Amino acid sequence: MTIHDYAKKLHEIGIDDPTRFQDEAFARNLGLYSIEEQDRISEARVVIPGLGGVGGLHLISLVRCGFRRFRLADPDSFELVNINRQFGASVATRGRPKLEVMSETAASINPFVEIEPFPEGVTEANLDAFLADADVVVDSLDFFEFDIRRRLFMRARELGVPVITAGPLGFSTALLVFTPDSMSFDEYFDVQDGLPMEQCYLRFAMGLSPRGVHFRYVDSTKVDLKGRAGPSSYIACQLCAAAASMEAARIVLGRPGLRPTPGYLQYDAYRGQLCKGRLRGGNRNPLQRLKLALAGKLLLARRKRIGHEAPDTPKGPFTAADLSPAGVRYLAAAGAAAPSGDNVQPWRFTPVPGGMRVRMAAEADTSFFNVRQIATLIACGAAAENMAVAAPDLGLAASVEVLPEPEADGGVAVVRFSDGGREDFLAPAVWSRCTNRMDFSARPLSPGIRARLAREVESVPGCRLHFVEGKDALTRLADVVFKADRIRTEHRGLHEHFVKMVRFSREEAEQTRDGLPLKNLYGGAAGEMFLRLTRPWPVMRAANALGMGKVVAAHARKGILHSGACCLLTAPGLAARDFAAGGRALERCWLRLTRVGLAMQPMTAVTLFRLRWDLEGPEAFSAPHQALLSELWSEYDALFPAADFGREGQVMLFRVGYGKPVRFGTFRKDPDAFLG
Repeated sequence: MTIHDYAKKLHEIGIDDPTRFQDEAFARNLGLYSIEEQDRISEARVVIPGLGGVGGLHLISLVRCGFRRFRLADPDSFELVNINRQFGASVATRGRPKLEVMSETAASINPFVEIEPFPEGVTEANLDAFLADADVVVDSLDFFEFDIRRRLFMRARELGVPVITAGPLGFSTALLVFTPDSMSFDEYFDVQDGLPMEQCYLRFAMGLSPRGVHFRYVDSTKVDLKGRAGPSSYIACQLCAAAASMEAARIVLGRPGLRPTPGYLQYDAYRGQLCKGRLRGGNRNPLQRLKLALAGKLLLARRKRIGHEAPDTPKGPFTAADLSPAGVRYLAAAGAAAPSGDNVQPWRFTPVPGGMRVRMAAEADTSFFNVRQIATLIACGAAAENMAVAAPDLGLAASVEVLPEPEADGGVAVVRFSDGGREDFLAPAVWSRCTNRMDFSARPLSPGIRARLAREVESVPGCRLHFVEGKDALTRLADVVFKADRIRTEHRGLHEHFVKMVRFSREEAEQTRDGLPLKNLYGGAAGEMFLRLTRPWPVMRAANALGMGKVVAAHARKGILHSGACCLLTAPGLAARDFAAGGRALERCWLRLTRVGLAMQPMTAVTLFRLRWDLEGPEAFSAPHQALLSELWSEYDALFPAADFGREGQVMLFRVGYGKPVRFGTFRKDPDAFLG
């Protein structure tokens, strides 16, 4: 419905005059405001830059207070990711412009609202027009839109317009008011030209909340200043709207009690705590400087993972028919971010009309583990899925076609693109997904988490996920893995391949950009020394004779015991296409568990040994290892009673749980190395 439709409804009951509507619709404000004050509120001009988390609620709260003259700016549309906190976000409004939806909503409350829209958002070019004749600015820009926020505050100060900012932090609101006579934005937050953007974000957050009431319960690992992401709640947004609306009315009416900067206020609903005071000197306050240093160490220093990083998303537009070199490189980088055995990166990508072919680079991995190139097929399936998940970043939809048989040049799949892709929830995990070899919490997986992981796997037809949970079952599996992993150190070919792929220095890892950096193995100082000493096979053989090789297997056993669960992913068959499809399912599962905050480590030795045993026979192993494995298989099979190993392909066994984030990741080669 339009504003005219709402006005028509009022006309039907005899109301055609804004004053008459005001007197009736806002009668319950009387006693809090006088008639004269209600009139002043009605005539005041409020500008709201941004209609997202707090902006939409600010608008609705102010309209219900009786404000009706607005300038609104927002260039974005509602998406599903907005539903948890943004007033106008719903399934019905997905894809619609926020400005359009919120203007309609305001008009449905008061058909006499006057809205001047700025659909391009607030920019340097329209800043003066946006602020002209404003009585108050209610800042609602996204937390990470720092540069334009700073310009907005500076220009408002020059024009003599007060600015209110209320930030949703945890389950709290943090309120600041800037007036022409108070500390300026730059003075209070202690920012200046040339300051790194992550420092700007940090200073803005710390200045908003000098006491940091919410820090005690917010999971700081979910705060990513570089990735411009963090938790936000509707509870906090509602508190922000209430606090900001009160200050807007106070300013317009000239009521007493205004506490401009360096005054601050934070109310936390979760802790039931109110903090208010004056941060003298703003962020330059000596105690505040100390807090900034500590917060910087917590949020900035530890957040940067050593290894490959997400590339900047290239600017389009892109179409399926014309990806452009930048689009092709971005998708190749996404494909290369997939997992592969020992990070050998065994793939090649060839652009084709409307898509990308994924080919095996069989020469990249000829190890004993990679029986019939099955590990390569799995890796290529994961790479194809990564491209499909990342394609919406370029505005494209994507589907993956796994070929019936590998082609002569190694082709195993084609990722096909079409125009008009919707943002994929899994996409951020393409770049943050990693192997975590540290101990996890033994906290069991909830039914909801298990269902999410199984749903991702089963989205690839025929693929299934089998769970091993509970102390007794995990102990039995740990014993199986311990026995199988002994072979890793006792088999010369496996040992020599592994040490060939370990990068024993940071410089070597950055130069080759493949393999496993030593720190990524998380073996500790003793483990790293053991690996260095046993690089030559004669030394490792001597260590095995002394029983020291069992230490490596014991580490794998310990990992199983320090997990919430273990999972075996199976494919519908044993053909090449089945393992490529299994790679797709594996990657979707891994991306999902990354997005829900779980850690994961592949435990591939036992599954790859079983595949070689089943496909090539026991003779592929030495006599002692044949004896060990033949006793092992019945124990292993009993842990997965629903699996049919004669028909289903084993894609990967892995452990999952809640763990600390990885500091040392792995690297990836330049995308151009895989194109052709």
